[in-house]
Amino acid sequence: MISVIIPTYNRAGTILRSVNSVLNQTYKDLELIIIDDGSTDNTKKLIEEMEDDRIRYIYLGANGGASNARNIGASYALGDWIAFQDSDDAWRPEKLEKQMILANEHPEYSLIYSSFEYHDLDGTSTGFPARPYTGIMENDMYSSLLLCNVIGCPTMLIKRDAFSQSGGFDTNYHSLEDWEFVIRFSKNNLIGFVPDYLMDVYLLNNGVSSRVAPYYESRCRMLAEYREDIMKLGLFDTIVLDIFNRAKDSGVQKQVQDMMMLYLQTISPKNI
Repeated sequence: MISVIIPTYNRAGTILRSVNSVLNQTYKDLELIIIDDGSTDNTKKLIEEMEDDRIRYIYLGANGGASNARNIGASYALGDWIAFQDSDDAWRPEKLEKQMILANEHPEYSLIYSSFEYHDLDGTSTGFPARPYTGIMENDMYSSLLLCNVIGCPTMLIKRDAFSQSGGFDTNYHSLEDWEFVIRFSKNNLIGFVPDYLMDVYLLNNGVSSRVAPYYESRCRMLAEYREDIMKLGLFDTIVLDIFNRAKDSGVQKQVQDMMMLYLQTISPKNI
């Protein structure tokens, strides 16, 4: 069985699209755990009106962030596998079935992800990971993921035991928490990839994907926490240059440079 976890906060306008995309999967052996992170809209009413015994709705009360909600959802999971969906996106019907086919063919994989289609506010669509991509797409992805993330959180299918052993999502991150997770996870686990587009991601004005303010803080934190391996692999200069180039384009290079120095001086490397 697969335990699907949807964290949500005031997404009454999109939650049903997300939920129905899970319930309409061609792979039927699943449960759906909806973690309501303190919504004040009518999310609860909408979910309670859905008549499907695979749904479990859990209301947290206080808003603690998506990472915390995902971790709580995983603690309730009964399945052998865990999948994460966002409350403003949609899976394509064969998403879980195609991932489980690969899982059965390659039992060495502890996480399986897929490509997805990204829909912008202007109506344009882009495939992700972008083609051509020259990094490592599966198996031992650790060094490649230190440079660039190609694994979207709502595409992940993860062995529950491996997720638990990894420690789940780091709640210190308020952006790029999925990137930090897959870096840490890939250090000790092999990863599989389904190249098909298996989900649709929709950018919202107030969605998680549109919050860019904490981006540089998270990049600098990851650099500090993984700097020992980054330096051993000879990737330090490449990553720093990428961060600075992006900061320059955003007009915040001096602020990011100061933040990076502070984090490198004060944040201890992670022991994984």
